Amino acid sequence: MMTRKVRLGATILAIGALGLFAASAAIVLTNQPDPSTRAGRHLWAGALAIACLALQEIILALIPLRRGERWAVWAAAIPFLLVGVPVLYLDATYVEKSARLSTLMPQVISQLIGISGLVLCAAGVYGRARVSKT
Repeated sequence: MMTRKVRLGATILAIGALGLFAASAAIVLTNQPDPSTRAGRHLWAGALAIACLALQEIILALIPLRRGERWAVWAAAIPFLLVGVPVLYLDATYVEKSARLSTLMPQVISQLIGISGLVLCAAGVYGRARVSKT
């Protein structure tokens, strides 16, 4: 039986990942990129990649993390480090000042929610193993 902490953390992580879907939709709906241009194709590719990443996070959260599988904690943490942090930095650096708050706020909120879920999962998964050895 999985601890309440792990179940709660996995649910929070899945909710945070739903925010990534919103970011992906915002890229396409707000900019309405033209796929016949290089920039348009890059925007579409980025939006689709973010959507796939969100789906991966949700699947990881709801299946292996809820089961307490240790590898899933790291598999879920890697996208935050390799995609979330650099994209947040790039947007904070290069988005024009008038749009910075509306661009960064959803990212920061989703990242905080997701990281909170990951911390709870890690505490439950690794804390449980430490307790069971004694």
